[in-house]
Amino acid sequence: MAHPRQSRIDSLRDQAQRAMAELGPRLLPAATDGMDLPRLMEELRIYHEELEIQNDELSVAHTRADSARTRYQLLFSVLPMPALVVDVFGVVMEDNDSCQDWLGPTRKYQHHDLRFSQALNRHDRPRLSRLLASLEPMRKGLLTNLSLTTFDQKERQVDAHIARLPQDFHEDSRFLVVLLDRSLESARLAEQGLFNALLDSSDDLIYATDAIGRIMLANAVFLGVLGLSRDRVLGRKLSEFWPTSHLPALQASEQQVMQRAQPLNTTETLQWQQGQSPMVMAVRKFPIRNRKGDCIGVASVCRDISAEQQQIRTQRMAELAFFHLPLPSAVTDREGRVMKVNAALEKLGGFSDASLQDRSLYTLFHRPLPDWSYQDVWDQLLDRGQWEGGADLRRADGRRVVVQATVSRMPTPDGEGFAALWLMSPVNCPAVA
Repeated sequence: MAHPRQSRIDSLRDQAQRAMAELGPRLLPAATDGMDLPRLMEELRIYHEELEIQNDELSVAHTRADSARTRYQLLFSVLPMPALVVDVFGVVMEDNDSCQDWLGPTRKYQHHDLRFSQALNRHDRPRLSRLLASLEPMRKGLLTNLSLTTFDQKERQVDAHIARLPQDFHEDSRFLVVLLDRSLESARLAEQGLFNALLDSSDDLIYATDAIGRIMLANAVFLGVLGLSRDRVLGRKLSEFWPTSHLPALQASEQQVMQRAQPLNTTETLQWQQGQSPMVMAVRKFPIRNRKGDCIGVASVCRDISAEQQQIRTQRMAELAFFHLPLPSAVTDREGRVMKVNAALEKLGGFSDASLQDRSLYTLFHRPLPDWSYQDVWDQLLDRGQWEGGADLRRADGRRVVVQATVSRMPTPDGEGFAALWLMSPVNCPAVA
């Protein structure tokens, strides 16, 4: 819609042109005699002032436009992210300083600036071409996970945010491209994936809770014990899954870790589900701190030691059985050093187990020593697995007892060697030396 003032100016111009055309140059002085010249002059002066005002407004508008263009050009240049303007073929028309740090300076010897397309991985170039060809005016597009080789030959994973500029600025299509570096985030995700794989590969139950007991982390073993997927566990309170009978002990231990900000080692026996065998777990809890050093949660590593506990109980029962054997017995290593004696031998000889530790078994024999050596015993043990012979056993009070010894070869607990088990049967009553 035209402005009223402009319409009046156009109308006045048309009237003047028609009048000049009808009267001609000779009749013009006579025609002006009947006109109101002062009024016409006043209108012309008014129109002239209006034109001057319009010119001033246009000058101000141009100044503001130039200022805005300069300001936005400065913002474009100092933008901390690489930004560039390309045409529909990916030719770089403008780029900022950050973009030149990535793509290098403009190659003036090239007719078309193809630095952006050439920096992209060859598998990503068709993605860029398809988006530039299909993007409508005033629309935005996004290309994620682009592989770009920078001017210094570094590989970067970037996202390209692309917006098609209005057609008023350029005759042909122009696109603003802003590159967002995702390399650090990709490295962090890869590290997080490795961290999660490491946690899931562990045989221990590993989980972490925040300050109010919500689960922040859970590995595959812990999820397997609960029988739930990770998305159904994370964000929920640990008390929803923990056995009710052991819940007070759990809450007390976690509160202790949060308040003292110190690690805590405990042993817990838990039965997760009805009919399931109880699990004996060695639990280590330690605080999780943020960058400021504040305690924001508790991490727990629970190791199933049920088999170890059963093995310890079995070994303890075996030691008790050996200790309470009615027959005097001793265990020695390959060099004949005493490793363990039972109560019957302590009573018969009068020497305690502690006093005989790491001493040669020969110290129990009365002099003169028997006509066999310990090496003879060991050679026969290696050959036949058993040895028998007699000896005089010396008591702590100086008397001696004649015993018949039966020695058997037995494996050591680590399975890498052998030890000797001595069973001594007294053949007479203690006598004075």
